[in-house]
Amino acid sequence: MEIESFISRFAGFEWFWNNHLITHGVDILRIMMPNRAFASAMAFVAGMALYGMFDIQTAFFGMLMIISTYSSQAVYNNLKDIDGDSVNAPERPLVNGSITLPEAKTIMFTLITLGFVFAYIAAPILIFVNILYICLGIIYSAFTKSTWYLSYLTLTTTHLVIPLATGYLVYGQLDFKIMLIIGFIYLTEGFIWSIKDYKDVLGDEKMGVNSLPVSLKPENAAKVTFATLCTPLIFSWIPWHFLGLSVFFIITYMIAGIARAYLGSMLLKDQTPSLTEGILKNFRYILFIQMIAWCMA
Repeated sequence: MEIESFISRFAGFEWFWNNHLITHGVDILRIMMPNRAFASAMAFVAGMALYGMFDIQTAFFGMLMIISTYSSQAVYNNLKDIDGDSVNAPERPLVNGSITLPEAKTIMFTLITLGFVFAYIAAPILIFVNILYICLGIIYSAFTKSTWYLSYLTLTTTHLVIPLATGYLVYGQLDFKIMLIIGFIYLTEGFIWSIKDYKDVLGDEKMGVNSLPVSLKPENAAKVTFATLCTPLIFSWIPWHFLGLSVFFIITYMIAGIARAYLGSMLLKDQTPSLTEGILKNFRYILFIQMIAWCMA
């Protein structure tokens, strides 16, 4: 719905929005969800910046690789979630039939191919990272998604840790600096993915997915999510102090922590799907800002 509302505002013409090719293209974007890959792509750039070496070609094609591969796994996840989406989001393209299963599979394999092409252009190491991404995407959709702590661990790894570490390792090697940053990310972002699960409780229960809100009940799970959202306010000093990062980093991360805590306080009061969808959308903006902070650290 984010992409759909953006294009409708941008176009501003009913004839444009009612055009079949346009609506079909929007439906394709809705199952790809490339807008959700921007934070991961920025994490790759942040890894390069943290090491201190930056190459435009590697950064550009590395970002394209991450967006392509992320989008291919989003399509795969949509294919696996058809039954759950029939309850949680019946307007989804694969549920209402606006995108057929053969179309979705063609899109997925095209994106995977593009991911390998971009990886080859960017840096040889990214070819192996691309394979790892695909494997973890399958593991998440087919196995770990049904257990909340494994699900969130996988999402933190694929969305943030792998792209950031890859950007760092393109030129560098595994050292104390990147290990500390990885540990910090797991500490502060480990349970944030529970935000996406509050709107899907009914469908997850039907599919046997034990998300945090399903396991603890939404009102109790909200307390855990709130605590995780507040972690930057408590722990931002760790990488700043031990790695000598810039004042910009600590200030930006603290502001992000305040914004996250505010979203968490809203979640504590209300766990209805309409509100949590808005919280999730705003959190993605905050996560993008956090990745910019790493770039400027």
